[in-house]
Amino acid sequence: MPEVTRQIGISAVLAAVVSRLKTDANTIAYAAKIFNNVPQSTAMPYIRVGEFLDRPSAMFGSRDLAPEDVSFQVHVWSDYQGDYEASTMMNLCTKAITGTRFSITGYTTLYNAVLEYSDVMVDDSVPDAVCRHGVMRFVLRVCPS
Repeated sequence: MPEVTRQIGISAVLAAVVSRLKTDANTIAYAAKIFNNVPQSTAMPYIRVGEFLDRPSAMFGSRDLAPEDVSFQVHVWSDYQGDYEASTMMNLCTKAITGTRFSITGYTTLYNAVLEYSDVMVDDSVPDAVCRHGVMRFVLRVCPS
């Protein structure tokens, strides 16, 4: 049996997640601005995908398979006064990301993405505004194909 060469799936997962969010009708109807790198002066609401962590999967690895667990965060930003808009955006993102398996070039997804945690907080770092910042972390197990 040939040895399995380890590769890192961050860029492939990033592209798949951003594409999924940008093509999900419910998500784009609510917050059409979805980024990995947010341009300065972008008006709220918007969504940012980032903070990736890739590690070998402890559960499914073998000499023939090198699956990896790719964790990533999705941030939502809202200047709506209260948690409603941010939490609605978070719910839509969660449905889009966990609803069906991803099709990722060069990888097989071993199950649907899983939400690890979510949090909505007040962020007063924006001058003259109080905004809501929602953070969600998901895990997607992928295996090079």
